[in-house]
Amino acid sequence: MQNIDHMKPVLIEHEEIKLIGIPCISLKDMKSKYENAKESLFAISQHMPQVVNGRIHYGIWPITELQDNPETHAYILCVEVKSYDGIPEWFTKITLPKQSCVVVANNDHDFNAAGEALYSFVEKNNLELSSNGRKYRICEKYDYDVDGYVRYSLPIVS
Repeated sequence: MQNIDHMKPVLIEHEEIKLIGIPCISLKDMKSKYENAKESLFAISQHMPQVVNGRIHYGIWPITELQDNPETHAYILCVEVKSYDGIPEWFTKITLPKQSCVVVANNDHDFNAAGEALYSFVEKNNLELSSNGRKYRICEKYDYDVDGYVRYSLPIVS
């Protein structure tokens, strides 16, 4: 996925993705938790040949009712890996199955504006979205060299 137009919804498809991540728990001080996780992923990626691209991070959410509570909300900042071989046990390891989603890039990192464009597109195109029994979902992607910030929908039901 390269050069997504700002605020233009696009359909994308991911094959299975293996991720390693750093959980950020509780919405309190989330910005500093996110920044710490981001810097940690940048640093560790330079030393781990398993990392596909240390300049691309995925933000994922567990699909659970605990997400509704600001104190138990979890955000996991991740990088894609080729394999879990040699990955230290302190990383969260998550494999996401193949999925199609609607994505919207937003250069201002505006989660709500990107969401409005995303869900307007979903409604206009009568797309059905669902977590389909998944344990995790991609909520956003940061490509620090090409696309910038990209917000994701739930997977599209085929």
